[in-house]
Amino acid sequence: MTRTGHIYKRFVLANGDRVTLRVVRPEDVDNLLRFFNGLVDEKKDDRESRLHAGFDKKFNRSQEAQYIREVLDRVEKDEAVNIIADIGDKIVASGGVARGKYSDTHRHGSLGLTVSQEYRGHGIGSRIIQTLVAESRRLGLKSIDVEFLATNKSAERAYKRAGFKKAGIIPSKIFRNGEYFDAMIMARKFAR
Repeated sequence: MTRTGHIYKRFVLANGDRVTLRVVRPEDVDNLLRFFNGLVDEKKDDRESRLHAGFDKKFNRSQEAQYIREVLDRVEKDEAVNIIADIGDKIVASGGVARGKYSDTHRHGSLGLTVSQEYRGHGIGSRIIQTLVAESRRLGLKSIDVEFLATNKSAERAYKRAGFKKAGIIPSKIFRNGEYFDAMIMARKFAR
């Protein structure tokens, strides 16, 4: 069982920044709020944003604290994996895998991952994906999937490197800034 604040790994980026991959803690509420609300601003302000669906509205501190409590509850019950990447006191990425809620999907997980714009392309997302895959296997999951904008070629490459295969395209799933975008689904099955 993984606990609040558990550290998965530490590494140093080429620019010298020290990154820690760990489980979120209740005291992260303000930093996580800044991170997620920054994604809302990015999506609203940047027509070229590669962010997937979600991040439509900002949260307040109380909502963020409730979100953290719910995540930690699922992590402690082995129903989810949670990883944040922090550099000092700044959260720069967040990822997770949620186990299926029903008995017939309980051995499958759905992955989500977002890296702040400033830190994309530095390998943080790839390290989180590797860790999420390892933790998903530890939980006994047999497969995981991920969905993202089909135009996000860097995400496609990162997931492919991690052993994911393209499972399909959902045409015109996302409507943003007056345009429709396709969503891509990739999946990875684990050996028995």
